[in-house]
Amino acid sequence: MSQWTNADLKAQFDSAVANGWMQFFEASAAQYGFDVELLLAIASRETNMRNIKGDFRGGVWHGYGIMQVDIGTNPTFCNAWTDSDVEGSIDCGTKILQGKKTYLAGKGIADVKAIAAAYNTGEGNVARSIAAGLDPDHTTTGGNYGSDVVARMGVFKGLRSSAATNAS
Repeated sequence: MSQWTNADLKAQFDSAVANGWMQFFEASAAQYGFDVELLLAIASRETNMRNIKGDFRGGVWHGYGIMQVDIGTNPTFCNAWTDSDVEGSIDCGTKILQGKKTYLAGKGIADVKAIAAAYNTGEGNVARSIAAGLDPDHTTTGGNYGSDVVARMGVFKGLRSSAATNAS
């Protein structure tokens, strides 16, 4: 969903809560050192918070799971993927994101927008874009992947804060 509203993200968040998926996002965020909102935002951008196969091209599914792990990135995961393993999908996507973060950190890049963009277009593309003085989103889908993920993060932060306040 390239165009979204706060109501769209609230519905996605409510679905993740109702399905019991928040514990998986929280565990992966803690394990790999990310904000939960970043993982939620990537899952939102990739699948509208659904654990699905996607990106069907040339007779082949290219994305698997709630964070759309690419078959070229992790074919073992994709070949074993099932729609009932949301926890594994979140963990695999977060582990891939961690690798991109580590690569970019080695290039002196720690910006969350750049890390998010790398999840979509690859860390090498992001590093080359930044080195050339271009926006990290230069080669991302829609030219706005990282910016969009950061915007979604803000909404999810508010939703998580409201949920925590209401639970108190």
